[in-house]
Amino acid sequence: MNVGKKPNHLENRTVKLCVLKNKIILVTGASRGLGYQASLKLAGKGAHVIISARTVGALEELSDKILDSGGRVTLAPLDLCKDKDFQLVSKTIYEKFGRIDILIHSASIAIPMAPIQTIAKTDLLKFFEANAIVTQRVIQMIHPLLKIKKKSIALFIQDTTNSNNKKFLGIYNATRAASREIISAYSAERKRLGPKILTFEPNPMPTKIRQVLFPGEDKTKLSTCENEAIRMVNFITSHA
Repeated sequence: MNVGKKPNHLENRTVKLCVLKNKIILVTGASRGLGYQASLKLAGKGAHVIISARTVGALEELSDKILDSGGRVTLAPLDLCKDKDFQLVSKTIYEKFGRIDILIHSASIAIPMAPIQTIAKTDLLKFFEANAIVTQRVIQMIHPLLKIKKKSIALFIQDTTNSNNKKFLGIYNATRAASREIISAYSAERKRLGPKILTFEPNPMPTKIRQVLFPGEDKTKLSTCENEAIRMVNFITSHA
């Protein structure tokens, strides 16, 4: 599994400026935060972006922005916890494009800070489904659509900023750890055949998830979703 670095040579950077042009890129969690900003940046690089999230209104707003700037976009409303949504989105993408060149999976949910003993079993299962089981379901959905060769990419956003903070974050950290193990297994299994599996760890940003986990935090000390999206797009470009 690769952790990206920027190209070292100027000529390589020049060649890679257009490497995302005409790529078909699916972004989950595109209705806000990092996914929203990444979709804008990717469309600006000439990619055709498939934007996916539960919130249709936010997707339509994002679509309008991309279209107004001359970009190409397809809406794919998707509730990651509903099998029928997975089937519909997969069918739609296959019929329209026949493939995906790059997956960016940035969707996740916040889990309120709470003592371990207070979390009900129903909530525990819901949290693991949203942040861990969904990772496997996304892989299962997208794998047949990815161009199975070294140049195709599956990128997963990983939040490790809270892993050393055990107090009241045990369940959230556990769901993210489970997700990381699923991604690691997928990477090992596909190392020789592709697609290329990447993970990206953004710097802390003022997202809704972080607001739930750290209420009252000084936002001036955080990065912005736009800056992290730029960093992520550069990371993808260096591996494309």
